[in-house]
Amino acid sequence: MIRSQSVSITRIAFVIVTVVLAVLAGRELYASIRTASISIVAERIERGETVADDVVTKYASRSVDVVGGHYCRSDIVAAGVTLVLAQLDRQNVNVNYDGWAAAASSARQYLRHALSCMPTNSNFWLRLAAVQSTIAEEPVSIAGMMKRSVVLAPNDQVMILARFYFWNGFTDATLAAAKSVLDSDLMTMLKRGDRCRVNATIREISPQLRPIFDRSWTSVGEAATARFRQRCSK
Repeated sequence: MIRSQSVSITRIAFVIVTVVLAVLAGRELYASIRTASISIVAERIERGETVADDVVTKYASRSVDVVGGHYCRSDIVAAGVTLVLAQLDRQNVNVNYDGWAAAASSARQYLRHALSCMPTNSNFWLRLAAVQSTIAEEPVSIAGMMKRSVVLAPNDQVMILARFYFWNGFTDATLAAAKSVLDSDLMTMLKRGDRCRVNATIREISPQLRPIFDRSWTSVGEAATARFRQRCSK
């Protein structure tokens, strides 16, 4: 009798686990089908292929629906980030302010969702800081986002060079608020970065970043910076 009850309980547990797994698998399949076109368009953008503005707008809008669907799968979320940022990049604030404002708001909302799913993604923190800086200057908030990006990827050359691009565009107030992590990023870039890639990146330095960069250059020392005077093959 006891053995019979034990077998019944085991069967019930097996059925419950099977049903749960089936539901989860079905949800993942549904998510994949629903977002397949988003991923395809995002991949085309990442490969540098030409994608029409109306197509970007269409699929960026669909990406925002991902937030409502509470999807947190990394491939789906990353594809959406590519699309909402592509849509924002194609807006001209001087020609169509309303369109730009809507795209910026959507990008910020989506990036916050992306970070709720992947809070350790350095690139997402960087992109959120960049989007926030275009919407409104909030030096302390932006500096905090940049700090997270630096802490999460302190030695990743791709991320360091990407951050430099945005450091180069931030205002004096934001650069001052982020002084410690900015100095750390610059020092790492100059000490460890590939000289050819760094040389290409620092070719244009903004007036507000120039004195900070020059101080870092001097601090690194002649022995470390001498290599940047070597020619790079094309």
